[in-house]
Amino acid sequence: MQLANARFERDGFALLPQLLSATDRLQLHALTPRILQRAQAWQARGADLWFLQDDVPGLAQILNDPSLTHQLRNSSGLTDARFQLFAVTLYCRRPGEPGTAWHQDARFIPSDLLSALTLWLPLQAVDVANAPLQFLPGSQHHCLLMQPHLASGRPDGFLQATPTVEAAPMAFGDATIHAPWTMHGSRRNRTGINRYALIVNYLCAPMILNSQPELAGPMHPAVVNQLRSANHLTLFRRFKDPNYCDADDE
Repeated sequence: MQLANARFERDGFALLPQLLSATDRLQLHALTPRILQRAQAWQARGADLWFLQDDVPGLAQILNDPSLTHQLRNSSGLTDARFQLFAVTLYCRRPGEPGTAWHQDARFIPSDLLSALTLWLPLQAVDVANAPLQFLPGSQHHCLLMQPHLASGRPDGFLQATPTVEAAPMAFGDATIHAPWTMHGSRRNRTGINRYALIVNYLCAPMILNSQPELAGPMHPAVVNQLRSANHLTLFRRFKDPNYCDADDE
């Protein structure tokens, strides 16, 4: 399967070519130094979930643009959803770094009622060398208990006949979307330049947090419950105070 042929309803992910207009591409390029600056504050605090849209109002304007959310609805089939921009986190893959481990986002969110969509928006062109995202088609229909899995291999527990799909090549302004249970990760960055991408989370319905964030039983890796607990605290504070920001003030 080629990335361009992926369908959200069937595969759990899809490519959105030229999601950003020419104007939005110019604006996002101009905002990138500010995004990188504010990302340092979040990184210094060790937060796993960020709200960069609070720090960079111009970024929120791009991501809330009605033409963009209209494309999200059409591409995802969630035509009746009212997308709420929730979290924007910056991911960086440095030269030589291993890729992001295979995982399902919903596994690390302490909510049994999670209706959401993730937009992956790179801040530069992406090819096979600079850590492209990779997906496992159809994985949104399953839950893999033992995760994350090393990005250098294939996640165990799924049909071996299903090929993985790389999100490359992508031009600046292209994006991908995926469902909360879609298995994905990224390749190693084999270039000499950082690869940056925004992870944009939209809620399609109100999120209700579980009273107990951790999963019971010995089969769950410790890292899963560690991240669920950390995200539970961040999300609780965010819902209690929509103006809550975990990054240091300037």
